[in-house]
Amino acid sequence: MVWRKSCGIVRRRPSGVGVVLAAGLAALGFAACSPAAAPKEEPVSIDVSAVFGATDQRERALARFADEPSRRFLRLAESGDLAAMTAQVRAGYAVDTPGEQGVTPLLAYVAYVRPVRADVVAHLLALGADPTRTLANGMSLLNAAARVRDPQLLPVLLKAGVSPDARLPVQGETFLSLAIREGNTDLALALLQAGARADLPTADGSLPLLLATGMGNWIVADALLQAGARIDPPRLAHALKLNPPAADTPQGRAHAAVAARLPR
Repeated sequence: MVWRKSCGIVRRRPSGVGVVLAAGLAALGFAACSPAAAPKEEPVSIDVSAVFGATDQRERALARFADEPSRRFLRLAESGDLAAMTAQVRAGYAVDTPGEQGVTPLLAYVAYVRPVRADVVAHLLALGADPTRTLANGMSLLNAAARVRDPQLLPVLLKAGVSPDARLPVQGETFLSLAIREGNTDLALALLQAGARADLPTADGSLPLLLATGMGNWIVADALLQAGARIDPPRLAHALKLNPPAADTPQGRAHAAVAARLPR
């Protein structure tokens, strides 16, 4: 399924997109169309938090916690009141107090609050928040961080010990594969610059280059090849022929650069 607005490609999504997401997109003027009917434009990703609205997301974040201290702490994080957050922790609040399905204030903040402030995340980590905590359903901070379009967030996570090659044990995704699937080009490029391995597969064997070309993200595909990703000539040649982007766009120029790397 492709969602479009004024016949422009927005984001490929599986056919099982939820009714709520569909309604949210429709309210913004998006409609479904077939890939063949969609024009060749730059891929644009949609942050689910932006679709539903920051206020609604904050309410959802607060709803994940039954205890008032956690709700208060999360409200302080939302407002960026670092001093009050510190005071609450010093008064005895456990920064990783679990809410529904084991969600912590750190994970709830990054997943639901927009915009995410890197300094707030850094402060949560400095107060002792665990960036490796996983929810009961296998989701983690990496899932949420892969949706954040703030280049300042990744350095904060790396400083806290998150590896560029971090892997989700339950889902088998890597941080890089999550960024590619979310269409977060800047994060994918930053992870490669931070040393993420260009050929590190997911648990099901999917390689980053295959994911990037499948998403039509030729900027990331070109960066992966520059970082040493191996080429499967038949697969890459096939991907290059599918719905190529306009030549005079960043994606189009990256597409040409990738095509030039095919063995002759």
